[in-house]
Amino acid sequence: MNNEKLTDINEVCRMLGCTSRTLRFYEEKGIIKSTKVLFKNRRQYTNEQINEIKEVLVLRSLGLPIAKIKALKSNNQSLVDAIVEKKAEIIATIRDKSKVYNLLDEAFATLKGGGNIFEHKENTPIISDQRRLDIIESLTKYFLNGFYDWLYDYFSDMLKENLSLSMFKKVVAETLSPIGNFIEIEKITRDESLNNVYYSYLKYEKLGLYIKFVFAKEKLNGIWLNYYHTGRGK
Repeated sequence: MNNEKLTDINEVCRMLGCTSRTLRFYEEKGIIKSTKVLFKNRRQYTNEQINEIKEVLVLRSLGLPIAKIKALKSNNQSLVDAIVEKKAEIIATIRDKSKVYNLLDEAFATLKGGGNIFEHKENTPIISDQRRLDIIESLTKYFLNGFYDWLYDYFSDMLKENLSLSMFKKVVAETLSPIGNFIEIEKITRDESLNNVYYSYLKYEKLGLYIKFVFAKEKLNGIWLNYYHTGRGK
């Protein structure tokens, strides 16, 4: 250590494109270390410490929180699992934003058409409940067998505009990757409060997955994938 080269905090910040405040914060949180030179009373860093800072900056750029980085450095979780969890979190956010976007799109169309978005809309089913349950059963089988193109044919034009087939396939692949092999269909049911919303509950080895289908006439105007603990349906 005595003969090892030390780099001043200002130089490290210049090299890595960060601020000294950031480095001090990370050190306070225990995810990096520095070497304080007594006669200068300044933080300096060995090459090993600089490499640790680089790793932390990469992990932060991936959106991983401080607590998660601490768990990774303590070997309490693998990096692969942490990335999978973060991707699932982002996918859930995308689904939520997509839902809000669709609601905004519908409100915009209503207002442009001279309608009132505050008026109560009667939820009168366009097709029978049994007919939709039959469709959901077919769509669920398409999903389980990987026939995503067939399932995509049921998407409404508006849904297709917001979710391409390639993106849909990617979301499905990323959602399925951490939950193991499929076991069985637990149930297919309609939302009790909304007559155009249906769910398929699918049991996998590690988690359950429910698919939320939202109808607009005979087309799907929304589709969401969410995890649940098996045996505890929504």
